Amino acid sequence: MKKIGLLGGTFDPVHNGHLIICEYLRDELNLDEIWFIPARIHPLKDNTGISDPEHRLNMLRQAVSDNEYFKVSEIEISREGVSYTVDTLKELHRVYRDISPQFYYFIGMDNVNDLSRWKEPWQILKSCQVVAFGRPGFEPESSVAAFLPSIKFVHTPLLEISSTLIRNRVRDGHSVKYLVPETVRKYIAEQGLYLSAGK
Repeated sequence: MKKIGLLGGTFDPVHNGHLIICEYLRDELNLDEIWFIPARIHPLKDNTGISDPEHRLNMLRQAVSDNEYFKVSEIEISREGVSYTVDTLKELHRVYRDISPQFYYFIGMDNVNDLSRWKEPWQILKSCQVVAFGRPGFEPESSVAAFLPSIKFVHTPLLEISSTLIRNRVRDGHSVKYLVPETVRKYIAEQGLYLSAGK
């Protein structure tokens, strides 16, 4: 059975923090592959001003091109409407039913307390192994207490890098070298992305 890690998000842009965490988790959990899944419309974020899917996909593909274990999936970009994780998992199980992979869905520990706001959280926990990554010291809220036994917690190194930080630095004319892969940095410059990015 193939063990496949999944990381969703807007990836606007993908940055080195994403890549470092995924490589760490791949090794720690002995996974066969990691699939990056950019969302068309993120259900819990303000999607105003988000970059075109084409740009976000291009940056992801360039970012993972030198890692044989990393893949990019268009499953949410190709699907109309809001990108709900439960719908993505149902579709992945349907499309790949012949090989019946074991999916590991990655979320930051700071997102665990949002699980009660996700669409059909119990179905998500049944259809994959949710892996929460981050530093020790996470404090769960009572609203998610019932979910905790079904979640695998992995302590990982965390870099204080965010896509918002990168967009704002580009907008303000600051360097993002070493915050993103060099191919992504060049793509952002060539395409003129984030020059008027909001926070």
